[in-house]
Amino acid sequence: TDLAIHFKMTGQLIYIGNGERVAGGHPTADFTGELPSKHTRVIFHLDKGTLFFNDQRIFGWVKTGNKDEIARMKFLKTLGPEPFDMDEKEFIKIINKRKKPVKLVLMDQTVLSGVGNIYANDACWEAKVNPRRLAYTLTAKQYKELYKGVIRVLEEGIRYGGATAADAKYIDLHGLGGHYQEHFRVYDREGELCLRDDEGIIHRFALGGRGTYFCPVCQT
Repeated sequence: TDLAIHFKMTGQLIYIGNGERVAGGHPTADFTGELPSKHTRVIFHLDKGTLFFNDQRIFGWVKTGNKDEIARMKFLKTLGPEPFDMDEKEFIKIINKRKKPVKLVLMDQTVLSGVGNIYANDACWEAKVNPRRLAYTLTAKQYKELYKGVIRVLEEGIRYGGATAADAKYIDLHGLGGHYQEHFRVYDREGELCLRDDEGIIHRFALGGRGTYFCPVCQT
């Protein structure tokens, strides 16, 4: 039997066995706390350890089936490629005809997999693109800069261990927070000066129900 697991917003897997503890997914205090916890939804008893599926908000899911059944799941067929799995030309081809705000296109998991709200905001800043701009209206240079921006901020997000907000809910296996928040371009910087020293003040508005940040001076 094979498994398909979707973490959604707050899902995580934690394996405990052979004197080790390995965790992945949305980091919370459960990464280092006693298990099972009040967030544990499924427990897998393995030959040499135990695997816990935890989910605070209960949006995630676990499905079982044979390999072919899992491969035929509609959800998997709708996912777009990851940015790291494509080159600049492929990226441009995917987004350059879409008539939605470019930030929403970046976050659409059927178009691209793995670009969340923080990174979509900062990638638009990298490309000097207003997140409201319809994707098909960008210039050739902006498409190229947007691709570079997406790759750059995702690489930094990985390098710095993600972003940990003031509530410290995002932590790693060792109970430590990430540091990408120290490198935010525009995200969560409402009212602050643009990092380009152009005298722009970061504005915030809602787009697709998500907090969106941009500099009205350099992002057009």
